[in-house]
Amino acid sequence: MNKSFLATGLLAGTIIGAGVFSLPYIFSQIGWLTGFIYLIIFTLVYSIIHLMYARVLQAQDGNHQFFYLTHRYFGKFANFASLIILLELIFVLLVYLVLAPNFSMLIFGGDKIIHLVVFWLISSVFIFARLSWMGFADFIGLLCILGIISVVFFVGWQGELITPAFQKLDFASFFLPFGPLLFSLAGRPAIHKVVEEYNQAKISGSSFSLKRVVFWGTAIPAIIYSFFIISILKINPNVTPEAINSLNFLSPTIFTLLSIMGLITLWTSYFMIGANVKDILRVDLKYPSWLSAFIVLFIPLFLYFIGFKEFLFVIGFVGSIFLALEAIFIIILWLKAFPQNRFRWLGLPLSLVFIVALVYEVVSFF
Repeated sequence: MNKSFLATGLLAGTIIGAGVFSLPYIFSQIGWLTGFIYLIIFTLVYSIIHLMYARVLQAQDGNHQFFYLTHRYFGKFANFASLIILLELIFVLLVYLVLAPNFSMLIFGGDKIIHLVVFWLISSVFIFARLSWMGFADFIGLLCILGIISVVFFVGWQGELITPAFQKLDFASFFLPFGPLLFSLAGRPAIHKVVEEYNQAKISGSSFSLKRVVFWGTAIPAIIYSFFIISILKINPNVTPEAINSLNFLSPTIFTLLSIMGLITLWTSYFMIGANVKDILRVDLKYPSWLSAFIVLFIPLFLYFIGFKEFLFVIGFVGSIFLALEAIFIIILWLKAFPQNRFRWLGLPLSLVFIVALVYEVVSFF
């Protein structure tokens, strides 16, 4: 397989995820054309952030990851940065916990808490199973979410779009897309593998443009999201924040198929991210195995039961707090790694995007 194509697919496949389910509602609230303006801007911003991180990884001697970079460049603030990334992943697990019962209830009905606990139990078992097919499970999850987008596209694309192109924006609605779009476009964990593929291709004499791969790896999810968003809005302009449960008037076969694919997507993502969190705690942060297990199992569940239960709120919180901080960390890493770069001026305007999102979310929360 062409390594450029593979690297682009790795990044795009990592980015495409649960965030897509929040976007039709966001676009319905601010206007679909306004939403696309936001989507284009944030896609360009994240393309630059991903490229910055790729360049920092390229500049290292050896095969290093984010936790190594923070300790190399951040000094005494490295532990804070590491904690933020760890909390980010725990809150991402929470997003899947919040969303999963909505899908399983569409199939089986019943009490939401029962669905939550069953999903948590089954997913938790797989976090600790040493499975040789984890990569295959990730691929199945990606196929399912692409399947959802394809089905929605074919069902709804010929419908009429009655959602306004523009809606009047107040202070709150202006910031409404920030968190969900940051969540939906973030792909930092895949950049390490993209750079690895680039280095191998360079050694073998089949080098490709890293800049082009990073751009298209970020842009392709945005393009796919666009088809999903417009299709959902054509099917039901009164879409809910979780999107799929707005489609219960479709034929039972299609509706059940969408729900099953959504549940599989969330299940595979949950146990793979959970396994990653467990390894970070045990290997990078040197936590005892029992404590690593306790954190990855019970902290997301604890967060749910203390009040983090609304999908749109949680996904906005994760995007505007943790992913905004992650992006700021990447900008700082890039500035420290390349102190003479002629594009250093980009650091300030890019940082402001994420600082604004962060400050607004903190003020809104309190």
